[in-house]
Amino acid sequence: MKSKLVFFLATAAASMSLLFIPLIAEQQGADKIQTGFIISIYGFMSFVSYYVFGWLSDTRGRIFLIRLGLLASCIVFLMQIFAQTPATLFMVRGLCGLSVGIYYSSLVIYGLERGNKVGKYTSYESLGFAAGTLLAGVISIYYQIFALSSVFFFLGFLVSHRLEEKGFHKIKVPLLPLNLIRKNIRVYLPFLLRDVSAFSIWAFLPLYLSGLGADNLWIGILYFINTGSQFFFKQKLDRFNFSKLFSAGLLTSSMVFFSYLLPQNHFHVIPIHLLLGFSWATLSVGAIGSLTYSNPEKATVVGLFSSSRSAARIVGPLYSGLVTYFWGFDALMIGSGTLTLIAFSIYLASRGRI
Repeated sequence: MKSKLVFFLATAAASMSLLFIPLIAEQQGADKIQTGFIISIYGFMSFVSYYVFGWLSDTRGRIFLIRLGLLASCIVFLMQIFAQTPATLFMVRGLCGLSVGIYYSSLVIYGLERGNKVGKYTSYESLGFAAGTLLAGVISIYYQIFALSSVFFFLGFLVSHRLEEKGFHKIKVPLLPLNLIRKNIRVYLPFLLRDVSAFSIWAFLPLYLSGLGADNLWIGILYFINTGSQFFFKQKLDRFNFSKLFSAGLLTSSMVFFSYLLPQNHFHVIPIHLLLGFSWATLSVGAIGSLTYSNPEKATVVGLFSSSRSAARIVGPLYSGLVTYFWGFDALMIGSGTLTLIAFSIYLASRGRI
């Protein structure tokens, strides 16, 4: 239970800081392309960090990295209070991306090695995201959000001292594990394409929701509906085949992205975000389950998985910044839905289904 609490606190802390970054960047005078870069630097730094520290977790151990990452995050997420220009926000968000990558893979695998099921354990990540975004929406004062984020990381750091490094066995893994990438490419590639689509939308989703009439509280509520529903969906998914869950997640993600074309006001987004919660629950449980149950290098494959998410955080916002600047949100939704359908087709083809 202690590792679940740490997972919850860390995710809540990171997500409450994440929610309003596009709005903050806009208020500081950044245009859409600059906002895309501010969001992308978080992805770039976490891309490197997830990869390196996932590898270190398999070769050196879990607990030290969990504690180091939580303490570093406590410090750098608080520094966001002092980022008053697009340039300083860019730099601090880069440090935030670096710090979360230190602990993430170790924390995921630590919980699974203690006998937790993938769905039930990662549901606490979703619950943390739900709590963080809802708190951010309720507070709506940016410096208070960043301060509370730092407090949550510090609480996670304190609880992490109750975790024990038992039964860890070092695994020899090359720093550039090409064989692992080739072995698992049928999961990594479709997931990457889906997440490029997703993060191209998430980069400007607060602005999109604001345009539909949502204030900061309602933006937080709509994010909460997505992530809160994930918690309940994930509780029931461990008994299903991981490959089928992954397929379902890709298909329903495409449906969600196309559905963003339909709302006339922010209330219409509610059913879309319930479907979004289901799509991410099935996709993430299917992906992590497939990777960790078929590879002994568990932290490394999760680190690569998380790095693919971070790569999407880099490409997606840059892509969406260009598309929305020239053609608007509708073109973005159509492109994202289409790319995710392609990812679904690639995965089916890799399994010999088409």
